[in-house]
Amino acid sequence: MLIPTFRQLQVFIAIAETGSFAGAARRLGIAQPSVSAHIRGLEAEAGADLFERKTGRAAALTTAGETFLLHARDLLAQASRLEQGLAAARGAGHHVLTINCQRTLSDPLLRGLLAGFARLNRDIRLGVRTTYQEEVLASVARGDSDIGILVGTDPAPGLPCRLIGRQRCVVYAAPDHPLAGRTRVPAAEVARHDFIGAPPASHFGRTMTQLLARVGVTPVRIAAEATDFGMSRDFAAAGLGLCVSLEMSVREDVAAGRVAVIDLSAPALFADIYQVVNPRRINAYPVERFSAWLDAAGAQWA
Repeated sequence: MLIPTFRQLQVFIAIAETGSFAGAARRLGIAQPSVSAHIRGLEAEAGADLFERKTGRAAALTTAGETFLLHARDLLAQASRLEQGLAAARGAGHHVLTINCQRTLSDPLLRGLLAGFARLNRDIRLGVRTTYQEEVLASVARGDSDIGILVGTDPAPGLPCRLIGRQRCVVYAAPDHPLAGRTRVPAAEVARHDFIGAPPASHFGRTMTQLLARVGVTPVRIAAEATDFGMSRDFAAAGLGLCVSLEMSVREDVAAGRVAVIDLSAPALFADIYQVVNPRRINAYPVERFSAWLDAAGAQWA
């Protein structure tokens, strides 16, 4: 009998959605050999290969893999609901709230807010995870998370979604970049320089392109790609190109002289921050409590 583990299901779905073992490792925050080991164990249980492995190509599902994927998401959602139910039972009357937050927002914006909510709502057992934008949306869609918080330019399709704030974004680069230190640099000139960005098909890649297009920086020339904010910042500081981020995320780096903000001759860049909710939990007590908390703390989102 095939009895996959919770982690095997997570790894399998992550590979299917990202198209690679490396992408799944980044999404889940684990080592790639661990991803491979989980899949080998799952395939041994299934008695069939679930992915076609061809060097240099995306990890495509086999026929058996496609069949398994039809059921894997439901199995994972059921396992997640069971886990939450048991956690609630262990909590002796505690409600459970799971929040998945985009990493770029977690430290500069949400850390104090979440701690304040937890302190004043002791009857709610809070679980917080941080990851990439795609996984925030995927975890809410799967039912693994009750609430997702992420940066975007448009609401998330297919999920209850609301705008909860805006944050200023900046274009920055190494202090010795040709545009650093200049005033009122035209957008057309900025567009002639290379950028550090996320893969164009990624949620953040699309967000960045749309933000820059709003102020006339188009097309965006990508010289290097990174899905992790820290890596993007390091690439920019090393002189590989310009980068876009929330102003609060690079404030310390600017103050320390590691990077410099480019003074664009254009309206200020603002990114929208959205809350997405698991449709099955939208009226749940902890979801409504947290949404009200966000509304009350709205001043710090602008």
